[in-house]
Amino acid sequence: MRKGSGPGDAALSHHTHNSQRSDAGWPDEVYGHPTAIRTLFVELKTNTGLIRPAQRNWLKHLAGCGFEVALWRPRDLGLIVNTLAPGGPRAQLPDNL
Repeated sequence: MRKGSGPGDAALSHHTHNSQRSDAGWPDEVYGHPTAIRTLFVELKTNTGLIRPAQRNWLKHLAGCGFEVALWRPRDLGLIVNTLAPGGPRAQLPDNL
């Protein structure tokens, strides 16, 4: 958690440390920032990692609900840094998901 300038200004993040105790397919990371009015749900994969059907379903469902949703891999580092920067673009799922 990063502290902001006042109560409620802090950016929060959640990482599922043990996915065996989570619902199947729930994204690895959730980031929220009240000042930027952003909530991002992110699935992290290796450059060759495959998305399971339950993961695809959750990502598409959350995107359909209007949340920012991303599938990020190490090769996406430039996009990740740009997206998380102040005023960065809205996170999006790849077209081929």
